[in-house]
Amino acid sequence: MTQSRTPDGSRESGSRWTSGPTGQAVTLAVAAVGGLVFQQLQVPGGAMSGAVLSVALVSYFNWATPLGNLLRLTAMAITGISIGSALSPETFANVGNYPASILLMACCVVMVTASSMFVSNRISRWPKPTSLLAAVPGSMAYILSVSLSLGADPPRVVIVQMVRVIFLVVLLPLIIVLESGAHMGAVGVFEIDPPLVLLGNALVSVAAGLVFVRLKMGGGMIFGSMLVSGFIHGTGLATGRVPFDITLVGQVMIGAWAGSRFAGFDWALFGRTIVASTLAIGTSLAVTLAFATFASKFLGMPFGATLIAYAPGGLEAMVVLSLGLGIDPLFVSAHHFARYFLINLTLPFLIRWLMQREGKTPLA
Repeated sequence: MTQSRTPDGSRESGSRWTSGPTGQAVTLAVAAVGGLVFQQLQVPGGAMSGAVLSVALVSYFNWATPLGNLLRLTAMAITGISIGSALSPETFANVGNYPASILLMACCVVMVTASSMFVSNRISRWPKPTSLLAAVPGSMAYILSVSLSLGADPPRVVIVQMVRVIFLVVLLPLIIVLESGAHMGAVGVFEIDPPLVLLGNALVSVAAGLVFVRLKMGGGMIFGSMLVSGFIHGTGLATGRVPFDITLVGQVMIGAWAGSRFAGFDWALFGRTIVASTLAIGTSLAVTLAFATFASKFLGMPFGATLIAYAPGGLEAMVVLSLGLGIDPLFVSAHHFARYFLINLTLPFLIRWLMQREGKTPLA
């Protein structure tokens, strides 16, 4: 089968399954098997990490199909509603601690970007534009849109951005468990919302998510549904949770979506850049660990919560991970949305400055 390279380093075709419903069903089935195996082994955050790894593995053999937009939005809606239902009036008791922690997180973002860029540029000898765009923790759509104009290498940028999420999903739960000395694979018993409450919550939450999607807000579906579901449960209008089995379905679907992004991927390029990518990702993780440890010690925040809140990973993956590990999702989501806005507000100015230094015409 003939394949052509896309700007992000993947290939336009090559899945051995059809790209329609059959291929997506197979991808979801693979994700479900991987997620359930990890869940049965009581791996922390196993439903999502198992799904990500299993789908990424079959992607190597071109047996995975990227999930369509409808399935992706469904996964985001289930996850957002589930996360929101984990909130309660007591959850907001520590909101007063957020400003200092978010300020520290902003410093962490700067240091993660600077240190990762330094390693890629000085040690791996990647050009500065490629090093910068690979180092920025987030905003991949904008990063790819300016990569060619900046003279960066989009495939290398995408590899670091995508592999970073895989590293974090797999490693963070293990780090948290080892640091805390506790086993976090088990799930506690909680009250379930009645069917009519579940249905009403789902309808209004999805409606809010669609509004944010319409407004083109990053992570709009998960944010909107989480916001409304969180309001309903945080104010005590509903006192139960989304059934655990439904929550697992959302986590597996999120994992399938993340893993399917490797479908048709240029694995030869991945092999040539894995050492440089690992160095950059390892550096960013080390910096994040240092900041999380500092926040835990001096701000009195739980180490696991600060580690996931400061982690340079995708919003959806990190918030889902917090839910799976029993960590306050409100705290984690607040930090990741702050990071999202910080990056999107400052990155255009940073790009313009670097383009001027490289002697290129700034973007309009």
